[in-house]
Amino acid sequence: MTRKQLFCSSSLIVLALATPSRSEATQNLQPHIASSFQQTLTQAVGGACPSCQLLSLERRALSARVAEYSFPVRVGLGPHDLIRLHRVVAESAPFVPVRASRALFMAHGDAWGFDAAFLSSAASPAVVDSHALPVFLAEAGIDVWGIDFRWTQVPATTTDLAFLANWGIETDARDLGVGLAVARFARGLGGNGFGRIHLLGWSRGGQIGYAYLNGETQVPTALRQVKGFIPVDIYLKTNVPSIQAAACLRLGLTLARQRAGEVADATGALIATLGNLAKAAPGGASPIFPGLTNRQAALLTVEATFSFFPPGGEIVPFYHFNGGTFDGNGLPNGLLYSNEAGVIDFLTLAAPVQPLQELADGDAAICESSPDFIVPDVPFDDHLAQITVPILYVGAVGGFGDFGVYTTTRLGSSDVSTRVVTLRPPTERLFDIGHADIFQANDAPTLFWQPILDWLRSH
Repeated sequence: MTRKQLFCSSSLIVLALATPSRSEATQNLQPHIASSFQQTLTQAVGGACPSCQLLSLERRALSARVAEYSFPVRVGLGPHDLIRLHRVVAESAPFVPVRASRALFMAHGDAWGFDAAFLSSAASPAVVDSHALPVFLAEAGIDVWGIDFRWTQVPATTTDLAFLANWGIETDARDLGVGLAVARFARGLGGNGFGRIHLLGWSRGGQIGYAYLNGETQVPTALRQVKGFIPVDIYLKTNVPSIQAAACLRLGLTLARQRAGEVADATGALIATLGNLAKAAPGGASPIFPGLTNRQAALLTVEATFSFFPPGGEIVPFYHFNGGTFDGNGLPNGLLYSNEAGVIDFLTLAAPVQPLQELADGDAAICESSPDFIVPDVPFDDHLAQITVPILYVGAVGGFGDFGVYTTTRLGSSDVSTRVVTLRPPTERLFDIGHADIFQANDAPTLFWQPILDWLRSH
């Protein structure tokens, strides 16, 4: 299938209704209304992607007015060709979403799927369920959708991972197109109209968002799905030589792993293990970081995330998930902006594997060329200058921060806004608000979420 065919097939929403595919029976749902709601989703999946199939449906309440619906969708013939879609929306009654004129589709990044990345509060007793951007937006009348990319659905018990070999950024961009089409089709059937919707991509999800928009420039305007784009704390291009060199270093290491026959990265499994050990025995000796307790090892993961990269391969200086404090010996001993127990619960939710090809793709786009090896050509950055949708870049200085702004200058968009939050002096970047604090910090609603909501309302 050509890229143009790919985007056309995921944009059938704007053309006509298609015959819905059959789905498996959903268990333990409110009979009549739930059945009608699932039938609408089945129609939406079938209309957006005739070869796809909705498999089941789950609902859970997140606040007094807001619920999440999640449903796996088969997108291919292989046993692991599955994505999971999510909808977080205000209801007038269970399985009766209120109508919303504005919608946002959210794409997660490395290691964590939609629920883990954006709704981790619902899995943590230490944080109220409603402390989550999707709930915040849904309470304000935004229809929020999201995706779990197919690699997050691979069970930890899977031993043969050969199918991951060719799953890269374009694979996820294609699945993102399917998810967008399903969301638009379902909104149309629910009386919200079939119009384009906004897209938010955090971290790697931002790179996937750029890749999707790059491809969408090559199809007729009538078939395009994205109304505006919010890249959150990420870059796809850089004008900083040291950061470009770091991407080349990482790429060289990843290509060597692929030549050795590796297809998967297991950093997510390591992160989940660190989180589980910190929960089970916080004061116990870490088997992963000798000399640290399990709590200290988990805090090191979020407070000094840059230390997980090879020397010279850090994505930005002092990159970290969560801003924190260190004792007199330089050991992590607490968080500055987010709930510690909630963050440790977040670590436990990491997916076990991720395709190496996806990591290689992202670094190839940044590296561009190297004197040491041939950099693979990635097609998803060929048309960035033709992207003209409105852009809101959101960053945290302890994460990618200002380094993410440059990519927006490579676009053709005339409507570009930025919101980069810093809470410390430039010399204290290590302690500044971090990459995951954007969604987890106690003050995230004021610092990040309200500006996002304001932009959505104005666009």
